[in-house]
Amino acid sequence: MAEKYGYLGPEGTYCEEALSVYLEGSSKEKAVPYSGIDRVILALLAGEITYGLVPLENSTEGTVNITLDLMMTAPELKITGEIILPIRHNLLARRGTKKGAITAVISHPQALAQCRNYLTEYLPQASVYEVGSTAEAARVAAGHGDCVAAIGNGVASVKYGLEIIDADIHDCKENCTRFVMLSRQENPAAAGVGKISLVISITDRPGGLYQVLKEFALNNINLTRIESRPAKRRLGEYLFFIDFAGNLEDSVTKDCLQAVKDMSASFRILGCYPVWGSAGRGDKRSEDQPVPSVDELRQNIDIIDYQIVDLLAQRTQMVSLIGSLKQGIQAVKDKKREQEVLERVRQNALRKGVDPNLMERVYNVLFEHFVDLQVKQQTCL
Repeated sequence: MAEKYGYLGPEGTYCEEALSVYLEGSSKEKAVPYSGIDRVILALLAGEITYGLVPLENSTEGTVNITLDLMMTAPELKITGEIILPIRHNLLARRGTKKGAITAVISHPQALAQCRNYLTEYLPQASVYEVGSTAEAARVAAGHGDCVAAIGNGVASVKYGLEIIDADIHDCKENCTRFVMLSRQENPAAAGVGKISLVISITDRPGGLYQVLKEFALNNINLTRIESRPAKRRLGEYLFFIDFAGNLEDSVTKDCLQAVKDMSASFRILGCYPVWGSAGRGDKRSEDQPVPSVDELRQNIDIIDYQIVDLLAQRTQMVSLIGSLKQGIQAVKDKKREQEVLERVRQNALRKGVDPNLMERVYNVLFEHFVDLQVKQQTCL
């Protein structure tokens, strides 16, 4: 099947404009409009299209939540590319319309939110109505009288025969939207590209998120985005979406991702793809990021030392609790359990580049300490 690109339609949306830029003006026969973000993703899953372009976040209004939520329901989807498009909103209406006569303004919810100040100041008399896209708003406005206006781009005004009543009405003049290209296939150039997106969940423990984020900081990896979304399972459970500069061929990135995976309750790489504006560029983290000073590295060591003591304190509490549950059991030392722990510790040490023999000696000291602790508990009971 020839490559087909689905996008949020109808014709005249910013998504169509972004796709045209992404494809560098390639034939429009490749492009297939859909009436909603959900329809794009469903078509992609059904094999009707090869790729789907959807909005992910806006510089003014933040994340397009439906995109993240739908991506989480389809683990087979991957992000294979991105495009960042400057957004210029215009007030569109039938020719000859006067602003004072406008009683209704319609557009996509994000577009309306991005023009909130303009609407309050210049169209206080107008009611606001939401539709599925800015192009749909232009189509509706074209079919009504002079009392209805839409917010959309210049392409939509031409497409639907509307006049630009006011141009550049968005509140933030640096307004832009980031779109992502989704596919069921891995990016063929994934190993050498410049951005990685992942989603994780954290077990409910003090400092869990901090420990994950610190892993990136210790490896001098730049996070470009992090945000949380409800996991939609129970109240208080969240997913964390993280973007960072890196590539999967870099050993530092590999080790960091493995460490994050080990600390996470769930872990999924959403995609590896070129940074927009520098397609094909590999990871330049080591060139772009300053080398940390000795003082900075020592501060990091101090934080790690604090974490080690804190984790040992937590382990001591767990061992004490187990000791209280062993009341009346004479054999406190469990050699089989110790061997299982030592084997896991040695494997983890090898994976992380730590001497496994050193870790075995450390854990043998800990075992003796914790056995003594439980023996004292038994004596006192």
